[in-house]
Amino acid sequence: MNNKTLENQFNKAISIFTKQGNYSDFFDFFDEDALIVNEDVPFVLDKPSYQDHIEFLAASMQNLEWVIRRPEYLVFEDTGLVTAELTVRGKPLNHGFRQRHCVLSAICYWKDDKWHGANLHTSSLLSHIYEMSPG
Repeated sequence: MNNKTLENQFNKAISIFTKQGNYSDFFDFFDEDALIVNEDVPFVLDKPSYQDHIEFLAASMQNLEWVIRRPEYLVFEDTGLVTAELTVRGKPLNHGFRQRHCVLSAICYWKDDKWHGANLHTSSLLSHIYEMSPG
């Protein structure tokens, strides 16, 4: 349990958004009771609701990806914190192009010799987004 294992396991989980992974890696990483705050949705989501949201985005967008910049991985005993600058980008099927600059944070915990995500928060730098852009 160290910064490097947190980095490796978190990066594998989010690799679905960087074109290299699959959904099971992402959803296996996050705890069944995980809470997610997403720039698209104006309320806190549980894991099944976020899974539905990701499946909706995958069906309604082309080339959806996360571009992560300046990530930091910190470990405090059995708790991990991931922070980064994030750009969410993609092309809605019937609309122009989406690009949102965000801040990402994730709280993780170490259990059974691996990291688990307890929280994921992606938040737009400008304000909360209420509509697909351009709408």
